[in-house]
Amino acid sequence: MLETLATIDARVLVWILSLPHPEWLDWLMAAASAVAHHAGIWLALGVVLAAWGRLSWMAYWQVVLAIVLVFLAVDVVLKPAIGRARPSDANPTIAALTDAEPPANPAMPSGHAATAVAGAYALARVLPTARIVLWLLAALIAVSRLYLGVHYPLDVVAGTLVGSACAALSVGGTVWYSRGPAGRISQEPR
Repeated sequence: MLETLATIDARVLVWILSLPHPEWLDWLMAAASAVAHHAGIWLALGVVLAAWGRLSWMAYWQVVLAIVLVFLAVDVVLKPAIGRARPSDANPTIAALTDAEPPANPAMPSGHAATAVAGAYALARVLPTARIVLWLLAALIAVSRLYLGVHYPLDVVAGTLVGSACAALSVGGTVWYSRGPAGRISQEPR
């Protein structure tokens, strides 16, 4: 069963890599992947929004917590435990279709996809008017990992699930973003 799933996963990636790759799209996907390295775009966006007053600092720390949880789950626990090889390391057909230098760490789950989903989830929760843009950015980052051939589709799917779980855990049911007295968090003991 797992072997069949891995074969399908590799075939889907080969199909994605065989699609036309115009130069402008190569640039866009490489840029999306680069700005998401170490969750840079989400952390920087949060700082700018908090400094600008569009996001409370407590809400920003929830974004940071989501990113830290993703790092711990993905890089400390899951990647070493699963140890899945990168597509170009495991499959000569994929290596021939991609120019991207694969990272040295294992492939599953995708850290870029996980931090993209965690960042979009945490920021969209406190900035609902920007949620479409945030989720489109997260989708672009996740798809860029496939386009560049550094992850299999299931790596990206697993990353999105981990990112969602970490963000849900970090933001919980709190309403740090509320400025109205009715929405403020009670300071009384529970």
